Amino acid sequence: MITLVVLNLVFIITIGYLLFLRPTQAAQIAERIDIRNSKGANRVVISNEEHIPNPIIAGKEFERRVAPAGLIFYDKNGDERGGIAISEHENLNLNALAFDYQNADAIGIYAQDNLVTDYFKAGLTINDKDISGKPGLNTNRIDLATENGNAALVIKDANEIPRIILKVDSAGSPSIEMLDPSGKVTWKR
Repeated sequence: MITLVVLNLVFIITIGYLLFLRPTQAAQIAERIDIRNSKGANRVVISNEEHIPNPIIAGKEFERRVAPAGLIFYDKNGDERGGIAISEHENLNLNALAFDYQNADAIGIYAQDNLVTDYFKAGLTINDKDISGKPGLNTNRIDLATENGNAALVIKDANEIPRIILKVDSAGSPSIEMLDPSGKVTWKR
């Protein structure tokens, strides 16, 4: 928590300096800004989509599936720990805020909408930490989302199988479902 506060303060001070304390230039233009610690490890990177760095987990670089513009947070060793992503992929806008465990996503808040159709979705995803340490293998446990006017809270077991679903559809009809370990509905109201 303290690291997050420090990173936010560094970010705010840096942006304030770049925007307000350099009166000789009306604007700063950059494709990427790296904020590093005294050992040379990235702590914060602000980048456009062409220069966004690949994720680093446990000192190893992995290929990024999508190259967004955004802001990436790193721990003191230079491993990615979350960020803000703004991306457009084909006909879909996706904006996200993520905080990571040491090996993969922990919590994500996202908003997406289609540029051609009326499709939209926004939500919150919470994952359990995968204790094996393998990058990207956390278990999705909770999803809270609205999709095209349908709102739902889905709570899953350790195998990512929905076990409780609370919904209110676009017409305002509520429902509650309980499911067994195979995903079969055992109770509905």
